[in-house]
Amino acid sequence: MKVLLVFSFLCMYCYMSFSQNSPEVDSMLKAHSDVIKTMKKIQISGYVQPQFQYAEAKNISFVGGNFAENVQSRIIIRRGRLRVNYNSTPFEFDLITDNTEKGVSLHDFSASYTFAKLHLKYTAGLFKRPFGFEQLYSSSLHEGPERSRFTSFLLPAEADLGMKLSYLKFKPITIEAGVFNGNTTASDVDSYKDFIARISIDKRISTTNISGGISFYQGSLIQGTKSLYATETENGLKRFILQDTLLNTKGSAASRQYIGADVQYSFETILGKTTLRAEWMNGTQPGSDKTTESPKTTTAPNFDTYSRKFNAFSSFFLQNITTTNLQLVIKYDWYDPNSDVEAGDIGIANSKLTATDVKYSTIGLGLNYYFKNMYLMVYYDIVQNEKAVNLAGFDKDIKDNVLTIRTQLKF
Repeated sequence: MKVLLVFSFLCMYCYMSFSQNSPEVDSMLKAHSDVIKTMKKIQISGYVQPQFQYAEAKNISFVGGNFAENVQSRIIIRRGRLRVNYNSTPFEFDLITDNTEKGVSLHDFSASYTFAKLHLKYTAGLFKRPFGFEQLYSSSLHEGPERSRFTSFLLPAEADLGMKLSYLKFKPITIEAGVFNGNTTASDVDSYKDFIARISIDKRISTTNISGGISFYQGSLIQGTKSLYATETENGLKRFILQDTLLNTKGSAASRQYIGADVQYSFETILGKTTLRAEWMNGTQPGSDKTTESPKTTTAPNFDTYSRKFNAFSSFFLQNITTTNLQLVIKYDWYDPNSDVEAGDIGIANSKLTATDVKYSTIGLGLNYYFKNMYLMVYYDIVQNEKAVNLAGFDKDIKDNVLTIRTQLKF
């Protein structure tokens, strides 16, 4: 930008000295003026999150990325986001890439158009789904290293390919609804589309702020085979039962339905700013016998489908320490991937209930110190699985706690 300004000044100087009435110089100055106006509409920003992690044991599963077979401690770039935003009202363009040691990948790529008279904003491309609070909340602002387990499993990668309308007339209330592939950043593998809607409010009164919303997700996962299993009770025991193979065939749509609610409340006292958050999700998730994670691959499923009822919850307590740059973080979340069963049901012979059906809860304790355009995070995840006495390896709590020390630099 500075180079363009200096160059434009030199052009103006030459114009005044030698060719005040030259139409060629007038045209050149106008061209450079147009370039400067365009450049002012472009914003480039980004952040990088290098971190050190130490786990209780090697080769553990973790929501921020599993540890390799011989790895107990590691240094990684958790996120490295570069954003280019072009805003020329009513049009806006957004491009975000993720740049880590694993390579460069597309994170968001969308355009929007605001119809001011209709109070409508149309967005299309690859962008964040309008569901819940946590997955919409920027990763650069998160007070902990990772989103909750249920968010990472049910709404991975944050973004999805789709088209969305936002109705903005009733501020501070926003209404959003859209149609999405349901396959995150990967190309779609079926013709089924997912509908997502959210009604949210964000209101500030003096030193108090309250926000929240209600979200709905109605979608599907294509069946890879004719076999669809659902949890039922048979002879007094909970187990997966094969559903009607005439109604459920290869290529059928297995229901994927979520409902969610979230609330955030913050206020200021002599102790500093206090923030309380809570988010709840409930619904039906189709998956396999090995995972309940939502699809994010270009390969069509070739496995039997397992449909599970789930529930999940997360909560935050954030306390800024008076007027210092320190912030205390306490988080609690759980994800029960199969709410129809108890821990004692899992692992019983012929039940088809496996480690995939085990409930997890996590307590997070952290301390953040904020500099200008930078913060330091020290955070400890205490991960607890329910004790499934009939499942080998899960009759006690697995050693999978993780310490994270992160720095984030932002521009």
